[in-house]
Amino acid sequence: PPHHPLPASPPPSPLLGIMILRVSLSLNLALFFALGFLLLRAPGSEIGSAVRPVASVNVNRAAACRTFANGPTRQSPGAVNALMSRRNAMFGIAGALSLSSTLKPQPAQAGFFGPSEREKYEQDTNGYIELIKATFAIDPNDESRGDAVKKLKGEGNRWVAKWRGSKMSSSPSFGNLYSVVNAVNGHYNTFGPQSNLPKKRMARVEKEIADASKYLTKGR
Repeated sequence: PPHHPLPASPPPSPLLGIMILRVSLSLNLALFFALGFLLLRAPGSEIGSAVRPVASVNVNRAAACRTFANGPTRQSPGAVNALMSRRNAMFGIAGALSLSSTLKPQPAQAGFFGPSEREKYEQDTNGYIELIKATFAIDPNDESRGDAVKKLKGEGNRWVAKWRGSKMSSSPSFGNLYSVVNAVNGHYNTFGPQSNLPKKRMARVEKEIADASKYLTKGR
């Protein structure tokens, strides 16, 4: 007789595997919570002893409230004297610290590690502006005019070299003073220290100085 092969069994459904996995997880979770409950209820377990002091804390709080309501308990003279001695010592230390902080000179407008870069820039820039005004006030026939102009040119170059590569170079006051340095040093290099700036150039320099001073007062 002809041989007929048996039909192949259908593959297992994926839903069946998911259901088996869910049942297994549920059983594991139930077993885990049951063991945890037994450990908490066990009289000699460490976990139970770590949880139970909460009740004792509540009892102690209730006892403290009753004590406060009934009035303070009577203490021995030795305990009172010791408490007063510690309190007087604490007040003495606090008074000494307060006195030392009062007597210690405090730097004006200083940062935690000294003056900030902005404060140094403003101080240096204001000093350079005062030097410009003092040099302009010297009479051209004064013999000290040459040394003063030489110092002014050197200070201008130093000021530019110091602050050109810093964050202060983005300040409007830096742009004003940078124009002043170029105008003043260029004039004296060309015409000498005894010559005065022309009226138009002097007016522009004075305006740049005034604008720079105004920006410095605003922290710019």
